Amino acid sequence: MSEPIEIAGEVQAETEKAVLFFDGNTTEWVPKSQISDYSVKGEDFDNWMDIDSIFIPEWLALNKGFI
Repeated sequence: MSEPIEIAGEVQAETEKAVLFFDGNTTEWVPKSQISDYSVKGEDFDNWMDIDSIFIPEWLALNKGFI
């Protein structure tokens, strides 16, 4: 299994199970269960909209068109 890769961008919407992530070119729903880590704008995580990058499996990034 490959290491997760980091995709920079922003969360545009959220449901209970997924986030709508935009990387500057592509907008796709990403299951929260597939996000292994994330980085946030500023110091604190208040909600998913604070995220500025996510770490997801390479196969998912390819499937969603992020890479």
